Amino acid sequence: MSNDIVERLNAFAYHRRYEPRQIIYFPDDPCDYVYWVRSGRVKITRVSPAGREITFRHLFQGDMFGEECLIQSLRRENYAEAVVSTLVTLLRYEDFSRIIREEPELGHAVACQLCRRTIDTETTLAEFVFVDVRTRVAARLWHLYKHEQPQNNGLLTVTHQDIANLAGTARETATVALHSLRKEKIIALSNSQIHVLRPNELKRLAELR
Repeated sequence: MSNDIVERLNAFAYHRRYEPRQIIYFPDDPCDYVYWVRSGRVKITRVSPAGREITFRHLFQGDMFGEECLIQSLRRENYAEAVVSTLVTLLRYEDFSRIIREEPELGHAVACQLCRRTIDTETTLAEFVFVDVRTRVAARLWHLYKHEQPQNNGLLTVTHQDIANLAGTARETATVALHSLRKEKIIALSNSQIHVLRPNELKRLAELR
């Protein structure tokens, strides 16, 4: 977007720092802000009444979330949680809604981001049907690696449960797939972290989908 639009948004923006595992918003919280990740990582999850959890996506620098306000949703349905130390920009729904109506360039940028998210969602759904768990796990790891490698030298802060949620499988099944990748020395495992040792091989496996 142009500097003029960025400056106009910044005039209404707030910035907040969230620590790892800190909740940004809960289900049933009022839908009153739109958010952007400035640095760090945020995950969006939903928990069923039976306690089962699904992770819809992990968000990185520049990603927008909380945009359900644009359809005048009154309450949140998901959790937004900082995975690592994360800086977030917030904009009140009323301010964002007004500016997006007045600035076609901003509307186009938001539409493009939502379109990319739709494509990513369709790709993930297709993986659930057509691709085995090991390949899905490799694909989720590769996605995280692409975003975090420059800052962390291939070290990913992610749990086995996170990978299971992203891959749409049980934790035990995801752990079997992770240990398979470890035996091939593609990754190394430690407490709440995964170190990608052979990124080219991980990419090859991810692209099998």
